[in-house]
Formats: sequence, structure tokens, C-alpha cells
Amino acid sequence: MIRCVFISMCLASSLWAGDLFVTTSSSHQVQQFNDEDGDPLGNFCTVANPAGLAFRPLQTLGALSGDLFVASASSHNVQQFDGETGESLGVFCSVSNPGDLVFGPDGDLFVLSLSQHQVMRHDGQTGDLLGAFCFIANPSGLAFQPLKTRGSALGDLFACSASSHEVQRFDGETGEAMGAFCSVANPRGLAFGTSGDLFVASGSSHQILRFDVWTGEALGPFCSVSNPGDVAFGADGHLYVTSQSSHQVQVFDGQTGEAIGAFCTVANPGWLVFREEALPCPGDFNGDNVVNVTEVLLLLDNWGACGDCPADINGDGDVDVVDLLFVLDAWGGCP
Repeated sequence: MIRCVFISMCLASSLWAGDLFVTTSSSHQVQQFNDEDGDPLGNFCTVANPAGLAFRPLQTLGALSGDLFVASASSHNVQQFDGETGESLGVFCSVSNPGDLVFGPDGDLFVLSLSQHQVMRHDGQTGDLLGAFCFIANPSGLAFQPLKTRGSALGDLFACSASSHEVQRFDGETGEAMGAFCSVANPRGLAFGTSGDLFVASGSSHQILRFDVWTGEALGPFCSVSNPGDVAFGADGHLYVTSQSSHQVQVFDGQTGEAIGAFCTVANPGWLVFREEALPCPGDFNGDNVVNVTEVLLLLDNWGACGDCPADINGDGDVDVVDLLFVLDAWGGCP
């Protein structure tokens, strides 16, 4: 049982970001773009007044669907779409004036209710309402802190409050308020970077601000974006930001914040998300399509602090027992 818990904590590391999906309020669509060059791949699905969107993790409580969930502000529900084809699978759950949404570490779906000033929790498989998770005045963006960041098991929920100009923190299991984490003028989207630090879009300052993951200390402006909306990190480690005034998704170096340029053009872009796609065999370090003693020896050879090495399966900067358990779970021939 303990082993299963550890494996579930590092499932995200067996995934890589695929194509980019962006909501557009003017055409009531979710549009798809190639993750390598930003080429438009067309309308993925149609949603009246789309708000937040999220892909169900490819492996959550045994589910392998990876479907897309999109909040519809005008129909007051969250709609489910096939993650590969965009085919409508119907209404997943009802939420009064829904906003951003995110899947939690336990697989449940958390949705902002803008009119009720709450984060509503729904069963991630059935959509059944599990109740209000926490209260927040004039909420905007949502993000769960990764379960494993620099060796510390966390998973708290961070939510932007537009009226208090704060990012507030809540216990990821109970929803108990833990107070203001940092101050941001007119906060919008937010995301945790590869370093673990928190990045928040400030609508008032037209900047993406960076905060220390442990203390909430302001580390200064990371980059400047005209009227920023949502933020997300791609598989390349770069930061992608919707610019509502330029009608673009802009890209910035994930380490320095240096502007790389416009990634794609979207009319009135809102929220964005990368589709997760499963790696063919994440425990196979040497590419021989089998996980065996060779992987264990390579893992032991890299044991300890590790920058960017294949043995660090969960990407937390350390090769440790969590990575070993992942190798043992994948033991044998690759599918």
C-alpha cells in the first residue's frame, strides 16, 4: 500500500506535455496548437463562454482517459470532451458561474464558483458534488503545489483573490485556510515552475511575478506581458502566457524570463493548458525496451542530488527511493 502511494505521487513524471490548448471567448472554442511550433491545429471543441480548462491526468485512481474538462460560464457547468478527438461526452458537473478548474493530487476536480466565492470539490470520476472545499473572495486562478518539490511532500491549494490582491493558501487535504501566501495586484493565472517557485500573472502591473516556493518572498518581476491572463510551463521548460490585448500566447525563457516571442495567435485568449501524453516507458533509462537490473544500477550510480538525469524519474532534483519504487513498478518488458 505504501508503495502504491509513492508511485501515485510521481505519476506526473511519466508524462510529457503535448499540444497546447487555449480558450477563446470570442468564438466560444478551445483551440489546439502544435506544441513544437505553435501551428494551429483547428478548433478542438466548442463551449459557450469557456472559462478554465484542465486535462484529467492520464493515470488518476486507475483512470486512463486523459479527457479535457472545460468550464462553461454561461451554462453553469463543466463539460467533458474526449482528450484525443474533442468529441463531447456531456456535462460532467454543475457549478454556479464556474471559473478556473484543476485536478487535485487525489484525482478529484476542484472548480471555482465565482458567484459563491468558493472552490467546489467534485468526485473526479463521477462528477458528484463533494461540497465546498474552501472560501475565497473574488477568486480567479487555481493551482495545486506539486506533491513532491525539492524533496518535500506537499500538495496545498493556491488560489488568487482579485479583491484582496493576494494568493491565498489552503491545506490540500482539508481546505483549511493557511493565510495569504503573497501579494499580487489583480492576480490572474498562476503556475509552479520547474524550480518549484510560484509564478503569478498581475493584470495591473502587466507582469509575471515570481515568489519563493517556501516563504512567499517576492523574487521580483519575471517578465512583462501586456494584459496577461493565464500561465503554464511547457515541456521545454519555458513559460507560456496568454496576452489578452495582443491576442497571442507569448513565450519566455523559463530560467531567465527573456522574451522568446509569440507562440501563436488567438482571438481573446483566456486559459491555456498543455495536454499530457504518456511516455512510452519512463523506467527504461537505456532504451532497450525492458526495465531490469541495468536500470537499478544506473539509478544507484546517480543516487543523490541530480540536475537533469534520466534516473530522476519524478523530476524533483534527487534520485532516491521514490525513483527506485517507480523502476520496480515498471519492472519487465515495456508495453
